[in-house]
Amino acid sequence: MKQRVFMPDFNRQWAEQVAQSSSERMKDDQAEQDFWKSFMKRKTSYAPDASSRQVLAWMLPLLKEHQVESVLELGPGWGNYTIDLAKHCRELDCLDISQDVLDFILKIGHEESCNNIGVIHSKWETFTPRRKYDLVFGYNCFYRQADLADCFQRMNDAANKLCIAGMNTGLAPQWAHELEAAGYSVKWEWKDYFYFVGTLYQMGIDPNVSILPFTKTLSYPDKETLVQEECARLAPGCAISDSAEEILCRHFLQEEDGSWQAKLFLRSGIVWWKPRQNF
Repeated sequence: MKQRVFMPDFNRQWAEQVAQSSSERMKDDQAEQDFWKSFMKRKTSYAPDASSRQVLAWMLPLLKEHQVESVLELGPGWGNYTIDLAKHCRELDCLDISQDVLDFILKIGHEESCNNIGVIHSKWETFTPRRKYDLVFGYNCFYRQADLADCFQRMNDAANKLCIAGMNTGLAPQWAHELEAAGYSVKWEWKDYFYFVGTLYQMGIDPNVSILPFTKTLSYPDKETLVQEECARLAPGCAISDSAEEILCRHFLQEEDGSWQAKLFLRSGIVWWKPRQNF
């Protein structure tokens, strides 16, 4: 008897999107490490994103309920969740391909008096944990994982109590649609938490899902920067004409200080499950 509803192969579709990406970071480990080396040079202090605060507020009661004491965090980035997780558990290990990321995590951990943070310099795809953690957690760190099913299986196998995978996502704004209608080819982020849900479902795991809406303000100091930065989303080779500026200026408002601002309506997708053994 069939027990699963037939669906498209979400894992394959995700892998195809990763393979089609024009970003060298998706395919080249050195390019990814070079990106983070450059990025971390601009990060001088601990400053978590505003959207991470509501995700954390949602997550902490779940950690308390399951008495989470040990955590493995994948791809911590600039520590949106790391410090708070460290303060709410006995031990926290952070895994990342970038040593510069890990050095920054240790730095802010020391500044915040979190002495229970360990680091693991490795790719998740090739890492074999020597132990299990109460929680295996990753947020906005799955963009290079070509095989989501393998990634989630690894998370499942490394966890005792909980696995949490999350990402920020959102529909393209109106100005992106208008640019497309005007003949431009617009690159907008295709990844979505629903690939997580579908892949897990097809693995035999029925995950829990929470969606937290939030807004993000885009702000550019002048019109020239607005056009330059927003048109960076266009496919390579697109010739930018006055029509692009006209479209953008209809949706971005000029503030009293001369800056141009618009709001993006996004959501945090949080997918979590209790690890299953021997499946």
